[in-house]
Amino acid sequence: NQSRFRSSKTTVRAEMKVTFAGAVKSAFVYFALFRGLSTRAEYWYFVLFSVLAALVLGTIDSVIWPPVQTDDVLEALNQPTPFSNIFAIILLVPSLAITSRRIRDAGWSGKWLWSLLLPIVPFLFGAFGAFEYLVNVVNPTTEDFFTIGAYFLPALLVALMVQIFLLVLCLRPSKSKEDGNRYAE
Repeated sequence: NQSRFRSSKTTVRAEMKVTFAGAVKSAFVYFALFRGLSTRAEYWYFVLFSVLAALVLGTIDSVIWPPVQTDDVLEALNQPTPFSNIFAIILLVPSLAITSRRIRDAGWSGKWLWSLLLPIVPFLFGAFGAFEYLVNVVNPTTEDFFTIGAYFLPALLVALMVQIFLLVLCLRPSKSKEDGNRYAE
């Protein structure tokens, strides 16, 4: 099974039946390996695991720390969710690694993951603009919050475009070396 992840020219990728548990185990065993390949089944099983685990942990968080009913948006967003947050941190590197391997399996470079950083520039401009706007506001109203949100709209749109692009790459079928995939073994 490790031969699928080696970059040796002599190894042949063995097609095998991927199970849910096998895909999750593979993602955690090879959590820091950004080279190699992952099939669509491996990738999507890991995504399914991530979503299901986040739902379960979110439910546990809300049972242990029930949400406080409030009209204040910031207070509502600052509800404690430690289990979900710890889980998200644990999944960060394995998610990036399996996405990189999936993109490479489709014939693209795993370096496309760097596109996830593109929204940072418009976000910084939005943060600077929102700060400048808030300096002149004494008592913010609902309209002021919408105006501040508009400063971050370009960053959200760029983030959405990047996510759609990476989704399309992950949906692409696997390419073999004979089909022109230079990342295939």
